[in-house]
Amino acid sequence: MNTIELLTLQVKNVMTTDVITVQETDTMQMVCDIIESSKIHHVPVVDDDNVLKGIISKTDVALLKDWATNLDHATSIINNEQVLNSQTAGDRMTRQIAKVGPDDMLETCADIFRENLFHCLPVLVDGKLVGLITTYDLIRVAYRKSPMMSY
Repeated sequence: MNTIELLTLQVKNVMTTDVITVQETDTMQMVCDIIESSKIHHVPVVDDDNVLKGIISKTDVALLKDWATNLDHATSIINNEQVLNSQTAGDRMTRQIAKVGPDDMLETCADIFRENLFHCLPVLVDGKLVGLITTYDLIRVAYRKSPMMSY
């Protein structure tokens, strides 16, 4: 697949649709647990109707944690538990986020990723979350060896 073909693919052909989400009232400990257990880097925050409210990244969680946790200091681990359990997703989420629709082209996503310092775009239809597209998704589709197929 050449670059032009790649860039004109629609988001809906590449995006991840099986998205793990949280709500604004969920604790940051829950978000941390999801990120660690699911090995993901972004957790969208939605309401009961799946309307996107914000997003939390793995980096957001790391910045909240005490740096000495990496050294397994007991006091740092206790501190993290207290901090992560005392803050909610609504407290820490990024509210103003770039977003795309399923019919947008990958070129749009690549431009947004290239011009900004983030690696994930929520995919919305009428304000409701239908998927995520990440820089990893773009790399995955650019370097696959099999013929074009839908995800």
